[in-house]
Amino acid sequence: MVADPDEGLVTDLMLGLMVAFGFDIILLLGVFWIAGFVPFTAFLGGTVLIVGWYAAWIGYRWWALTTAETTEADPVEKLKGRYASGELTEDEFEAKLETVIDDQNAGDAVGRDEVTERGQREQSAGGSER
Repeated sequence: MVADPDEGLVTDLMLGLMVAFGFDIILLLGVFWIAGFVPFTAFLGGTVLIVGWYAAWIGYRWWALTTAETTEADPVEKLKGRYASGELTEDEFEAKLETVIDDQNAGDAVGRDEVTERGQREQSAGGSER
């Protein structure tokens, strides 16, 4: 399961499960211990097990969030978000979008030129060895 940084460290699911099941089981074990149905060690062991499991889950999410690769948002998507939030007018959006697309195309052209030059060097090096 991939950790989504937007959800935060403790998700709604985690909190719901702990409230719905974890605390209820701990409370039930406490009542059974007070009534004499289970020994104190069962109450303590169950509490430690449930709280430990929850803490391990939070620890795993913390690890997953801190080690996750941060992906830089696509410039076009950033512009769309700014336009949608009203930060940019339609004219500003179109001008910036055109600039971004031109920059991306220029980067692709540079990459193609490098590949073409490398291929030509390899061909000339291979041809001279024959």
